[in-house]
Amino acid sequence: MRMAGPREAIFHAVIRRNYGANHFIVGRDHASPGTDSRGKPFYEPFAAQELFSNFESEIGVKMLAFGEMVYLPDEDRYEEINKIENRAKTVSLSGTQIREEFLYRGKPLPAWFTRKETADILAESYPPAL
Repeated sequence: MRMAGPREAIFHAVIRRNYGANHFIVGRDHASPGTDSRGKPFYEPFAAQELFSNFESEIGVKMLAFGEMVYLPDEDRYEEINKIENRAKTVSLSGTQIREEFLYRGKPLPAWFTRKETADILAESYPPAL
């Protein structure tokens, strides 16, 4: 991943189309590089979905847009944040948090976030920074 934001979503879709895909999931902050040195996001959270929708017919791949997913610990399930009550307790991790706060430090990912088998593969793929 090049972390190039919205344009990378287009790039990913074209590559997948060339391999026969006709649908492509674009989530919140797709391929986002995170924040700049002042802590501000490089792109708006749904910029990739907005850009993709402008080129969807030209690319020939249908976008499956997903919102921000959060975990509801009291219900032991995930849901899109815009579909839950404001009072519900939620937890979430961004891709940046997963890499920087867990994987690069050798910390295990929380059990609510992923299965142990998946966490082990991620830990092997992203060894702690020395």
